[in-house]
Amino acid sequence: MNHILSTNQFNKEEVEKILSRASEMEKCLKDKKTASLLSGKIIANIFFEPSTRTRLSFETAALRLGAQIISAENAMINSSAFKGETIEDTARMLSCYADAIVLRHPEAGSVEKASLVTNIPIINAGDGSNQHPSQALLDLYTIKKEHGHLDNLKIVFIGDILHSRTLNSLVPLLAFYPGNTFHFVSPKELILNEIQRNEFKEKNIVFTEGEDLLSALPQADVIYMIRVQKERFADNATYEKVKDSYILKLEHLKLMKKEAIILHPLPRVNEIDYSIDKDKRAAYFRQAQNGLYIRMALLLYVFNL
Repeated sequence: MNHILSTNQFNKEEVEKILSRASEMEKCLKDKKTASLLSGKIIANIFFEPSTRTRLSFETAALRLGAQIISAENAMINSSAFKGETIEDTARMLSCYADAIVLRHPEAGSVEKASLVTNIPIINAGDGSNQHPSQALLDLYTIKKEHGHLDNLKIVFIGDILHSRTLNSLVPLLAFYPGNTFHFVSPKELILNEIQRNEFKEKNIVFTEGEDLLSALPQADVIYMIRVQKERFADNATYEKVKDSYILKLEHLKLMKKEAIILHPLPRVNEIDYSIDKDKRAAYFRQAQNGLYIRMALLLYVFNL
């Protein structure tokens, strides 16, 4: 049984196989071929936090592969969690009805808790500010498609570094490839915490930190914008102080490399001006599209197919 809980569980060979399988799924769909590899399976999509891309792309991926879906879109209210049921008991019950679970929850570590009591695979669709492995893999797939390689890149993350499960998940994957370096741009309130910093240092990940957006743009091969995540703040005053710290504007494009790409896990609030959408370096909607292919590959992975 293959749970997908964290990108830290993968080695480079496994990552390459998942990327290759995603490419197969993309070609299959573009050739208008059906791949009913999960016919007869039922996937439970249970989301305790709001989602558009992750939830719907997992559901589409399952349907494209011939599976059926049961789901709860707002499970904190629309499931027995509202009555006080634990995540473990919810997972036990879902194991009675489905063949795999795709689970999002606001509490870090919650998906791992659920995985310990189930007899079916669980995919982490985001647990608080901890991990979001499918997002990281689709980001990796996008970078490979856009740049043609995954090594010797300068990746600049801009925004909410502290709470970014995307950053936590993607950096270890990119660290498999030689020559990659990272620069984290954020206000001082949203810098890496000590756990993140120590983990990256233990893995010999080369990174720098700063607050200046303009000096970071010219060096970047990948610019990864991160929304300041209101839902992660206990103190609204702090959120109001930092929410508009970094906004990528049209005039900033002239500072960027012609071959650079702009990524964003979406949704955006105001981190990227809408005028940038037409620029060929704006890859965030192509990035979201790639989520379908990766999530098809991951559903096949958990069933050893």
